[in-house]
Amino acid sequence: MTIKTSLTKFSLLFCTITTLLLVGCSKENTEDSIYRFEFDFDLNNHFSIQSNGDLVETDKAYLDTNYEWAHNVIHLNDGGIGDSLVKGCWGSWSGYTQNPTASVQIRFLQTNLEDGIYQYSRTGAVNDFSIKLYRNMTWGEYINPSGTTFEGTNTILNSQTVASVWSNADDPFAVEHAEIKIENINTANTEIRYVIETVSGELIKGSYSGSLDHFKLYTPEFDCD
Repeated sequence: MTIKTSLTKFSLLFCTITTLLLVGCSKENTEDSIYRFEFDFDLNNHFSIQSNGDLVETDKAYLDTNYEWAHNVIHLNDGGIGDSLVKGCWGSWSGYTQNPTASVQIRFLQTNLEDGIYQYSRTGAVNDFSIKLYRNMTWGEYINPSGTTFEGTNTILNSQTVASVWSNADDPFAVEHAEIKIENINTANTEIRYVIETVSGELIKGSYSGSLDHFKLYTPEFDCD
């Protein structure tokens, strides 16, 4: 009787410990799944807006080698950038060989980009990158409020913000979470895939495959008065 009781108590103890271990392992595995999104898609050098199904082309990719304000800046767009790009007054730019109509700008904090997954969270104290997306960009000469035209300027007259980490939290296009996966960096077959979730619940996915052409971005100080 004593032996049977001891075996019963041992069995209960064993089952209890096993159950606790399984629950603990299950919780630990859940917390180890740190990546929020899946990257099993290829949008052929476009980004998509889930709510309306729009596909926006960004078929060219450029890497800033001047490292102003960030260590690595990647531009994905449908325009053309020469050896350098200069940001001037009133939203004007010089250096485009073809003005883009859509743009994805990603600024990384890392000194050297490597293959892997990079993350952003609006509430995060430290993030791997910042990102903003524009579409429906139109260009022309800058005209100031008094009606004076600054001939020769190449200014963004209008654009639609799709997503931006620099927006206020009450803006529907403010980025809540984002992840970027990079593969084959610094090769002719570099792959960049990204997923963005805005505070309004919009989901945006994008991908690029190809080479990253190098350019230098300059933001000189101007007296724009």
